[in-house]
Amino acid sequence: MSDDEAALLAAIGTHPDEDTPRLVYADWLDEHGRPERAEFIRLQCLPDGDEAQLMREAELEERNRGRWLTDLRVPQFAEAQWAFRRGFPEALTAPIEPFLDRYKRLAALLWVRSLCLRVSENHPVADFLERDWNPGWVELELWAERHLGLARVVDSVAHSPRLRQLRVLRFTRFDFSPWVVDLLNASPHLDGLHLLGVPGDQNAPLFAPLRHRLGARLVGAADAR
Repeated sequence: MSDDEAALLAAIGTHPDEDTPRLVYADWLDEHGRPERAEFIRLQCLPDGDEAQLMREAELEERNRGRWLTDLRVPQFAEAQWAFRRGFPEALTAPIEPFLDRYKRLAALLWVRSLCLRVSENHPVADFLERDWNPGWVELELWAERHLGLARVVDSVAHSPRLRQLRVLRFTRFDFSPWVVDLLNASPHLDGLHLLGVPGDQNAPLFAPLRHRLGARLVGAADAR
């Protein structure tokens, strides 16, 4: 990777919500013989793509995905699923244990914005919450691999100041009881969230305390995507 390309990628990481650095990078790619990568970035930065655009994106990604991930030095491992957004692999879904095993490399990827971590116990979640986070991480989904016995995970998350960094927090497939809802509602770190996704129907009586506090920002987990 050249110094010029590294600088362009750094600019994208510094301004992750802006399309302009991505489009400048796309121009550079065109000038350096990588037109399909450039086209893909431009397509994904367009608002509200039509069917033809989405089909072209899928075609380009299918043909080039492995090479693009390699070019960006993205760690690839079993059960890791990368989703491209606005031209870059911004969203990662993975079990939390192999994610933590590769934490240093993954946390260094400046354009990653969204994590979906599959969890089955509290210890690795507590470990994750204690580590230094990539400042670009703004969406976190915790996906329960088992329905019961994960109240401690919710409690660990509720007490973590890391929540202040997030715009979106989702709990998927968790078993929420009134006690668990109270644990989460007691958190002093929820008020900056744009969306909090809870399992099931957010309008159920169970979630009344959170609904009173967050209003329309409380949604069913699927609606928080």
